[in-house]
Formats: sequence, C-alpha cells, structure tokens
Amino acid sequence: MRRRSPAPGARRYGPFGKLLGGAVALGLAASGGALASPAAAAPAAPALKIAPGSEIVSAGATGFLSVDPKNTLRWTRYADGTTTEVGQDSGQHTQDIAHGAASDVVAVGDNTTISASRKITLRDMASGSSTLVDLGAYGYMYEGAVGPWVIAVKNLEGRQEAHVLGLVDGKLTDREIAGLPEKTRKFTAVAGTPGSALVRFTSGISDHSPYKSNDYAVIDLAAAKVSDNGGLMTDDWAGAALSPTHMASLGSLYEGNRRVTLAVSKRGPQRQPWSKEQSGVYSNMVGLVGNWVLHGNKNKASEGYSAWSSALRANFTGGSFAMERKVLDHATSTTPTPEGDLLVMGGSVDQGEGLYRVSPGADGAPVTKLVASTGEPTRITLLKSAVPAVADLDRGRWEPRWQLSRLNAHVTLTLRHTASGKERAIDWFRNVREPGPQWLNMEWDGLLDSDGEPTAAPNGDYTWKLTAEPDNEIGPAMNAEGKFTVRRKAAPHDYTDNGSPDVLFRDSAGNLSLQDTYHDSRNTPHLKGTWSKSAGWGWNIYDKVVAVGNVAGASAGDVVARDSAGVLWLYLGKGDGTFDGRLKIGAGWNAYDELTGGSDLNGDGRTDLLARDRSGVLWLYEGTGNWRAPFAPRKKVGAGWDIYDNITAVGDVAGASAGDLVARDRDGVLWLFLGKGDGTLDGRVKIGAGWGGYRQMIGIGDANGDGRADLLVTTPDDSSYVYHGTGSWRAPFAPRELTGIRTPSYETIV
Repeated sequence: MRRRSPAPGARRYGPFGKLLGGAVALGLAASGGALASPAAAAPAAPALKIAPGSEIVSAGATGFLSVDPKNTLRWTRYADGTTTEVGQDSGQHTQDIAHGAASDVVAVGDNTTISASRKITLRDMASGSSTLVDLGAYGYMYEGAVGPWVIAVKNLEGRQEAHVLGLVDGKLTDREIAGLPEKTRKFTAVAGTPGSALVRFTSGISDHSPYKSNDYAVIDLAAAKVSDNGGLMTDDWAGAALSPTHMASLGSLYEGNRRVTLAVSKRGPQRQPWSKEQSGVYSNMVGLVGNWVLHGNKNKASEGYSAWSSALRANFTGGSFAMERKVLDHATSTTPTPEGDLLVMGGSVDQGEGLYRVSPGADGAPVTKLVASTGEPTRITLLKSAVPAVADLDRGRWEPRWQLSRLNAHVTLTLRHTASGKERAIDWFRNVREPGPQWLNMEWDGLLDSDGEPTAAPNGDYTWKLTAEPDNEIGPAMNAEGKFTVRRKAAPHDYTDNGSPDVLFRDSAGNLSLQDTYHDSRNTPHLKGTWSKSAGWGWNIYDKVVAVGNVAGASAGDVVARDSAGVLWLYLGKGDGTFDGRLKIGAGWNAYDELTGGSDLNGDGRTDLLARDRSGVLWLYEGTGNWRAPFAPRKKVGAGWDIYDNITAVGDVAGASAGDLVARDRDGVLWLFLGKGDGTLDGRVKIGAGWGGYRQMIGIGDANGDGRADLLVTTPDDSSYVYHGTGSWRAPFAPRELTGIRTPSYETIV
C-alpha cells in the first residue's frame, strides 16, 4: 500500500527491503541525488584494446561498457585498460539506455535479455558499490537507467504509468513521472545524459490522427518530472540522442512513412527545431557532439554497402544542415559520455578499427581520437601470404594463397613473364561479407594471354601483383607484389620452353610454322592450338623434317632435316619458337625411308632417333646431348619393319621406364612396341584396327599435363584428334578427342 513521502512530489515503498535488496548504497552528491563523478582520466596512449566485433554500450568518466560477439558485457578502464566482465546480454542493446547512459553506473539484469529482467543491479564501476532494485514485486517493467536512476513502467488498463526509482538521502524512492499525458502508452526510454533521460511515447491524442507518431519528452530524473516537451515526432523505429544542450532523432515522422528525417532541437523553452530529409538511410544511429549532430548507417567495413552510405557524418545544428563533414569511414554503434563527447565503434582508413572518442575541436567541429583498438585495419590489408617461390607445373597447378583483412573486393592477380612481357590478369569478384581475416586461395592453370588467346606460360622468372579494390570503396586498393619462377622439365615436342607441345607445319612453299598447344581450363578443356607463327623459310629443300626432341642438351626441342642428297642436318631449338642455324650431322641418310624421333629408348634421359632402311631393318641412334655430335653410332633394333607404313616414336605411353613405339601395318592395325630401357623393344602388342584412315601420326608429347605421352593424328578432312596415353600397356590410349588444331592437307606435320 502506497504512503505519502515526506519529500515533496516523491513516493516511497515500504518496507524498503522489497526494492533495495542487500546492497551497499550508492554514493550520492548533495545536488539533487545525482551520482558524484570522479575526475575523468585521460585516455591512455597508445590506444587500449577491445575485442574485434564488439559494440559500445555505455560510457562513464572512468571507463566504458562494451558487448562482444559472444554477448559478454565488459567494462574497460581508461586508466590502464583493465577489463571486468559484468554479465551477458543476448539482446545486444547498443542504441538505448538499457545498461545505463553517460555514467560509471552499469545496469545489469537477472535475464540475459535485460528488458525481460525484473531485478536490476546498478553497479558503480568506479567505486565498486552496487544496488539491487527489485521491480518484479510491484509489476514494473524495466525501461532503462541513467546513473543511479532506474526508469520503469507499470501497465494499467489503456495506459502506462512511468516511474523513476533511485536513492535519495540513502533511501530508495519510487516516483511517478509528472507532466506526461494522462493516456501515455508505448513508453520507451531512448537516450540519456547526466541527470536527464529522453523518452518516447504515444498519447490518446495521436490515436485519432491518420499520421500516427510518437512524441518525445526530456525527464529531469532527480525531480521525476518532464522538463522539456522535446519538439520531436517519429515512428517507433527511430533512433534518438540527448545531450546537455540538444536532442535529436533519426527516423520517419509517422507510421508508414518511408522517408527518413534527421531532426534536431535545442533543449529549453527557446528551442529551434531543424530537420532534413535523409536519402540512403536505412539505420537509426544518431548522436550529438556540441552543436553537431552525427548520424549514419550501422555498416561494417566488411559489408558491401558503399563508402558514402557507411560513413558516419556530422551536420552543424546552428540553423543550417548545409555544413556536413565525414567523421569516420564507418560506424556500428555510439554512446554519449558524461563530458558531452560521443564514443563510436567504427573504423578509420588511417587508424583502423576500434572505439573512437568524438569531441568538439578548437572550432567546435567534431574531431576523433582512437580510444581502444581491435587491432584490425579498416582498409584492405595483406596480413599473410603463402606464395611458392617455384611453380613446378609438371607436378600440377601453382597454388598461392594470400590472407587479406577483408575480402569484399574486386581482386585481380596479374602474372607477368619477365623475359617476354606476356601477362595473365585473373579477376575475382568476391562477396565475402564475414568480418575478420579471409584467405584468398588460387590455382593457376599455367596459362598466359597472348594476342587475346591463351598460351602456355614459358619457363623462367615471373612477377605477380595482387590488387584488391574494396567493392564498397572504403579505403584505397590494396597492392602487393612478388616474384616466382616457372619450372618444367624439357618436353620432347616443346620449342617455346613452356612445357606444352608445339606442332610444326611445313607447306609446299617451304614455310615452317609453329602452333603452340594448350588446354583452356576456362572453357572447353580440349587441346587447342594458338595462331600459327613462322619459324623460318626455305624448308622445301628437305624431303624429311623430323622432330627429335632435345638431343643436343639445351632446354628446347630440336629437329633434323634431310636434304635431297641424303645429308642430315640438325636445327637446334632456341626456346622461342625459332631455330638456330643448321649443323651438319652427316651424309648417307638417304638409305632410310622412315625417320622418327622423340622417344628415350635407352633410359638415359635424352631422346633418340630411329631410322628404317629400305630393307626393313630398324636402327637406333641414341641422343648424346652434344650438339657437335648429337647421335651415337647406330645400333640395330631388328628386321622386318617394312610391313609397317608408319612408325612413330611416341614416348612413354605405357608406364614403363623408357619410351615406346607404335607402328601401323598396311591393313590399318596399330601395334605397340614397349621400350625396355636398354635400347631394345619388347614384342609387339596389338592396339587395334581402323587406324588406316589417318594421314599422319605424331608423338606430340604430354598434351594434357598428366605426365604421360600422347599421340596426335590427322584426317583427310583436315581435322585432328589426340589419343592420350593411359600408362597401361594393355590399353595404351584413351578414346580419341577432337582437338581445335586444324591440319590442312597441303601441310605436313612435323
């Protein structure tokens, strides 16, 4: 049962134990019950630490309250950075006064959602004292706290009754707030400053208006009465702020109105309200610093919102909103301090992520200072990298990795071959919105771009450059660069030192041209050829031109050519698709009607040349690796080879330790001869019939990067197919695949 309090305008409950439960009384100043505040300690330098993903909840003179991503509330002292865990809050209250405002006093409930709490503990983080306020016994609903004052409501029929509870002369008082409309409903405490609270409510008057909105009032907490009628009107979604001199709101003016308005009013009877419609606003974050109102959307740097919509901005309230400046590059939560400053959780491209204090500068305009850092950059930053120094493309793709501070970005990796200048720019559009470091993983297929088409990357030195342009334009592009080397073993049919087989064409006019091959993993993964380029003229003086692989010890493939007089000449590959001047090997080579090269039959790592004489005997010329004498004296392999109309050295297609040979008989049956590794061949194994329809067969080398040699064949209709080696002598070739390499009948493949 209520009793009249001796204090004018105040009511008390008795016995007091029902409301004040076994706690030390809060220290009160003599002036109206306001909490005495110790002298503010200057923020420590360098900045304090705050957990990444935290939000600011409230701030006092000696420290601040934050909530981390796990909903833990922590108080951090300015003086030394000491943190104290004070409770849990699953509601993440960061834009109201649920846990107090502008004071060292923190309100903690008996429920992880404080609005559902019935017992509120007021903890003075400066003195260590605390007060327990039991609202449940009297049917009160908690609305918020400012310093030592608790604001609560009682639901009555058709209206709400708002109360202020707090200690006066060491005794807990409960007073109904005077000056509110009789039919107050939807009462919410939204902002606070020392000694005052801003509340929002509806009254019966607004029920009759088609434009339903909320009114605002400033409450003098020590007197428990309305001190200012506010002059603001908004919908329920709006955010609000209160300072010793101003009040502000950001939201729609009435229910159903989609336009967002920023409104500011001076406190007191001479208030001058100003308002400005805000486009691009979808959040209700608003705060006050001196004569400036701060506002912005609650955007993280890792999200995709634009830099303009993410920035925390300030407008001058002195009669015009035309003066506007950016305060931070982005912000997610704010709270006022007892001194009239604003603490903001956000980020600056220059100083990174953390908690900032916004204060009036020398000219009154807002200036920022980093109070506590998360240790995270706001701009996209390279944190770690794992870039292999060597790209061994014989073993698979090159797989570098980079860890960036965030990955909502357009990323471009540019690879450049130092010697030739050929490049490949690989673009990613990443929409990774998760906060925190992100790994960027890459697999390079070994292709560059040349004249608008893919080409296999040459061996040698490379540079890489990684550029990450933030898709929200918060901060500049991140650039990082480095070097690496591409390395492959010499390939028997490679004349451009890039690991991929090349196909040589000789036409009747004597032009020798080259097509590099590649597998374009970006499109259809079949073998394709680049545009032909000339490797030289005058080749029509030869009746035989044969690719023999690397017989002279360099890194590129070589060719031999026999003239009409039977002299055999060596052309050393230069590694750039051209050949050096010819070198005479010797005469008498017109004794042979078939020449084929490119297989290592003796297992010494060098390719060899096979020649069939006109009596059907097959001879082996082992490669020496010496350009002056590229072949050792011949060795007899065997007789009876005149039954075959095509003999092709194909390399290792069957998985043994040496190169192999295939031969087609005059009935179109193809036979496999396995190399034994000592310069001899095993007995033949039948591959299959139907091979008589091919014009030419070339041991092209490893065309698909699987480590096994392959066979290229051409047809009378100018098409070509590739048979990939399987590594099995029982079935040495997979089913044929059509290639993108055109083979005109007037040209001979080498």
